Amino acid sequence: MKFASNVVPRRAFMQMGAGAAAFAGFSRFSFAAGPTKVTTANGWVSNVQYSGFFLGIERGYFEEFGVKAEFMPGGPNTPDTLVSLSAGQAEIATANWLPFVDAVQKGNDFVLIGAQWAKSPAAVMSMAKKPLLKPEDILGMKILIQKPSDTQIIDAILDGAGLPHDYTTAPTGFSPEPLLAGDGDAYLAFATNQPITLEKMGLVAGKDFHVTLLDDLGYHVTQGLYLTTRKYLTENRAAVVGYMAGMIKGWKAAAAEPEAALDVVLNNYGADLGLDAAQQKRQNELQMPLVAPTPDTRLFALTPSVFTGPMTVVAKAAGRTVPDFEKIADTTVVDEALAKLA
Repeated sequence: MKFASNVVPRRAFMQMGAGAAAFAGFSRFSFAAGPTKVTTANGWVSNVQYSGFFLGIERGYFEEFGVKAEFMPGGPNTPDTLVSLSAGQAEIATANWLPFVDAVQKGNDFVLIGAQWAKSPAAVMSMAKKPLLKPEDILGMKILIQKPSDTQIIDAILDGAGLPHDYTTAPTGFSPEPLLAGDGDAYLAFATNQPITLEKMGLVAGKDFHVTLLDDLGYHVTQGLYLTTRKYLTENRAAVVGYMAGMIKGWKAAAAEPEAALDVVLNNYGADLGLDAAQQKRQNELQMPLVAPTPDTRLFALTPSVFTGPMTVVAKAAGRTVPDFEKIADTTVVDEALAKLA
């Protein structure tokens, strides 16, 4: 079992020295209720993918809204985030769409409350000699995929453009090197990850190879979902809204101060992971335009039409039954959180 992190933020450590002196004055005041502890089950290791969250903890943004934020890091050999949520080991969990739908179908009363990515990092990579920049370019291509279900994504893009399913696929791994070797014409990837591998080889995006977001091909999906149980949301709504306010404030700071976002990961929360500083810096540069595409982006907001449209289509194509959006999501949590930040 993995417990919430006991990392002490530098901010909190520096304040400890003043604690004893301050305690003497407490007798003159009434004790106020302390912050509500909210533990998040993260889906991956503590890298820059969560930099806004960590910055929110480090700077006390969650505490401003009555929340003590803790977390369970993810990664290999860690419990599934939805299992941790269902078992009560976490109050908030991160998840992807289809696993979330599966969990709901199994009887879990989970509720979506926000999403980290304003634009999905899901992308397709191609080489300059045969670029994939628009749906029409897929026709006749051999596309390298990491799992058989990826064909549903390609089919959805072609269907949306009114084009035939004229392409072939080949299985591949997590590295884009087979694309470079000519094993295929395109490679499904994450815009914040595999392109860095080619850049390290000296190749230049937009010149030697292309990275096209699936969102720009018409495949609009929401990733980086945040959810809780309906029971917890009902009984602790103020804490959930406060949590989301702290999260949004943390990501606003991370977008405005990329060096601070990188520092809080490399020198604190991910300091023991042996992270590649250059890779993390580049990943952070690539992810920020997707988390906050514009200064006016409503961070973490859920867009109902995306869920009831393309995401439902993909889920049904994969054999899932999708409940009504209103039964599995609460868009007002972000609304109320943003109102606190206004």
